Amino acid sequence: MASVFLSYDHEDAARAVDIASALEVSGHFVWWDRHIHGGAEYSSEIEGAVERADAVVVLWTQRSVLSAWVRDEAAEGRDRGKLIPIVLDGAKPPMGFRQFQTIDLSGWKGGKRFPQLSQLLRAIEQIVGRAPVEVHPPTTATDHLRFLGRIQLRRLGLPATGIAGLALLALSLWSPWRSTADTPSIAVVASDANPRARDLAGNLLVQLGSLQAAHADLLNLVERESGADADMIFKVAAVGGSADPSASLSLVDNRAGTLLWSREFVQPGGNEADLRQQLAFSAGQVLRCTTEALAPDHPKLELSTLKLYLGGCAELSTTLGDPRTSIPLFRKVTQQAPRFPGGWAKLIVADLEAFKATGASDPSLQNDLRADIEKARKVNSGMAEIYLALSWLQSPRPILGWMRFADEAAARNPDHAETLENHALGLLHVGRLHEAVVDARRAVEAEPLSSDARRNFIIALMDAGATEAASKELMKAERLWPGATNLLQTRFRLEANHGDARQAMRMLESGRLASTPSAAMESFLKARMEQSPANVERAIADARTAYRQQANIYPLVQALATFDRTDELAGVLLSSDPRAAPGLILVFFRPPLTRLRRDQRFMSIAERYGLIDYWRDSGKWPDFCFEPRQPYDCKKEAAELRA
Repeated sequence: MASVFLSYDHEDAARAVDIASALEVSGHFVWWDRHIHGGAEYSSEIEGAVERADAVVVLWTQRSVLSAWVRDEAAEGRDRGKLIPIVLDGAKPPMGFRQFQTIDLSGWKGGKRFPQLSQLLRAIEQIVGRAPVEVHPPTTATDHLRFLGRIQLRRLGLPATGIAGLALLALSLWSPWRSTADTPSIAVVASDANPRARDLAGNLLVQLGSLQAAHADLLNLVERESGADADMIFKVAAVGGSADPSASLSLVDNRAGTLLWSREFVQPGGNEADLRQQLAFSAGQVLRCTTEALAPDHPKLELSTLKLYLGGCAELSTTLGDPRTSIPLFRKVTQQAPRFPGGWAKLIVADLEAFKATGASDPSLQNDLRADIEKARKVNSGMAEIYLALSWLQSPRPILGWMRFADEAAARNPDHAETLENHALGLLHVGRLHEAVVDARRAVEAEPLSSDARRNFIIALMDAGATEAASKELMKAERLWPGATNLLQTRFRLEANHGDARQAMRMLESGRLASTPSAAMESFLKARMEQSPANVERAIADARTAYRQQANIYPLVQALATFDRTDELAGVLLSSDPRAAPGLILVFFRPPLTRLRRDQRFMSIAERYGLIDYWRDSGKWPDFCFEPRQPYDCKKEAAELRA
């Protein structure tokens, strides 16, 4: 398979995701983040990446044709004879690139068969000099399994057709279940004839379908109303009415006739979308935990231990309530099954969530977490959760400390959703935004039922300046969970900061956000709606008041950056105490602060917050340092500050 360098404008990130995914599922390695090696100079970084790549795929759009960055990358590919140009929106390639035959993917929406996609695969293989592998992105769970098989067998050097190929596929993708090579079959049924129960069951079946598409070896959904032939059955019962939506969900081992787990879910405030969201995510987590518990890499769990474990998994998946309630459950699991890695992993996560919820103010929780980490090391020293917890146990300064563990966790466990989310968050804090988008997207792929993972991906896109891509991803999530509270809050954030301020104001006034609007937020939105001098002054004055009276610096930074008060913004950040708001660095790299980042004073601000130490010591510099219009050399300024 080929190594492909993908060049694109950051505003086209959503389309780049689709094309990168299509290439990856076709077996190609895609280098598609231009800042993976942020410590290198821009020109040598691109030259090195292009030199290593077999092909350079450039996405021409109305935006990218204006990007000097994309043109430079395309020129490297052209001059090395590796260029494959693609047009996404009818854009005409810039001068110097019009003599190349361009593949038109304007009509491709991702995930479906499209003739021009085959043209792209053939073009890559022609450059590389190998026969093309005819693989298409999957459109159904069956297609998903088939394409995985073709890729796996190609990599093994085996034939990808016929019964023999399918048998080898089954062996290569085998996930143990009751000591057989069968993926567990799961049915979702309503516990009675209640129309609402049937509706909830149907919705859960659809939601679990996305998990099956992402992880074909985890479950095999059975669409039979009785569920008679399934290994496991989820039973859904409706509780309460539309004003107070509740539901109970049970998992039954259909072969043994044993109830493994059951729980009632209640959504205060009557939000049906939140209830459906919680049912789907909890069901997915319980399924994962069931598979882990029945895996052959540890002594078999007793039924009582299995039930404890599944109960803890469901408790941990619930966003409401005290995260400490799941700790005793997992502690009992580790006592009853001390060699079971899953029990230790979930205990560490429960410890960590409790530690985070208390603001690290409870020394006993921190001590318990450290002690459990040491015990877990003896069972599996490479456990993703260990490194995830260690990153949070580091002091916010120096940044290098907690990023080192976040980097190691992601490197050791590249398909672990929580690890990817944590790593993406860290990357956003240090200005490596494009890499953060990649990890946040991969977290969604690993955990498609997590609304939080989707929301974090959308926020990463917003922070990276890919507003259009963020809006598209948000609309996809809203179609999955229309009216869900966390998506309403994300919609408000998008509209308030980047989109339609009037829509954001309507959302604020509607009361749907379940929060009391502050004077600073209201005046900020009014100033965005009508940017008159009086409105702008009122917004900044209210933000100053919030800072002075509540020690809340965020509204002031937002207002000063949005309304181009760079001098005052620099003064505020140079005089503020970094210890009072260590998370403020997350804001430094958002689009409204572009003007400040182009001001040399920003490097002094970055030094106060510990960022320069991280950039210099890690050798991984932030994205903005490589922007074509950046007026100063980051590394030179950093060296002068250290002198």
